[in-house]
Amino acid sequence: MKKLLISIMGVAIMCATPSVASAQFVDHSPAKKFVETDIHVLGGSTMITQNYASRFDEISELNSSAGFGFGAGAGAVFGLREWLGLGTEINLLVSNNKLDMAVGSEGSVSVSNIFISNRYAYADIPVYMSFRFNILGGLRWNVDAGLYYRYGIWGKQKQTIYNSTLNNLGQLVPRVVNAKVDYFRDNATFINSFHRSDIGLHIATGLQFGRHFTISMRLQAGFKNVAYNNGLRNPNIHNLSFLCGVGYKL
Repeated sequence: MKKLLISIMGVAIMCATPSVASAQFVDHSPAKKFVETDIHVLGGSTMITQNYASRFDEISELNSSAGFGFGAGAGAVFGLREWLGLGTEINLLVSNNKLDMAVGSEGSVSVSNIFISNRYAYADIPVYMSFRFNILGGLRWNVDAGLYYRYGIWGKQKQTIYNSTLNNLGQLVPRVVNAKVDYFRDNATFINSFHRSDIGLHIATGLQFGRHFTISMRLQAGFKNVAYNNGLRNPNIHNLSFLCGVGYKL
């Protein structure tokens, strides 16, 4: 059995050696294909960064948590050289995040615990340079860097507010308020609404196995303050997402 295993390993190494030798890590030759297209699905973590606590003294405690984001789309990479391409995609991304906070002021007779759940969908269009490297024959590594543009097409915010107030007799009177409002450009959202458009950094890396199958990871971080608020104390809010993907090259 041991001799058989050694023989199998030897054959495998001999078969792999030509592939390793023939795989030029950076191939400077002209692109073999003018355009490479793919379809893919995405899933991972989505959130917003915010500075509510520093902008509003009434917020005594605040927790922000990421939610599950998912999507699907199609992409194309135009070959400039075999190692370099210009890529773009169009994706539909559904994002989620949550906030909870305690709101009250010193000497106030009213304290509120507020729970916010956001769900919203973007049309996401990244444009990037794709740097492609050959690891082994049939295994390619790519690194992408560029910008994305997003446009919000749908969104809802769910609000649950637990309010406790002291009446004239010193008794604690609780009240619960539930509301569901639009996420984009709606004056009923808590503190602020959100702009539909966003622009930011897109960086990604991935592996291509053979001619068709790919796996990838991507980070998208927004440059634009997406808070839509006409008040005197405007918060600063940015989109942030980390997604993994599985794709198929056509």
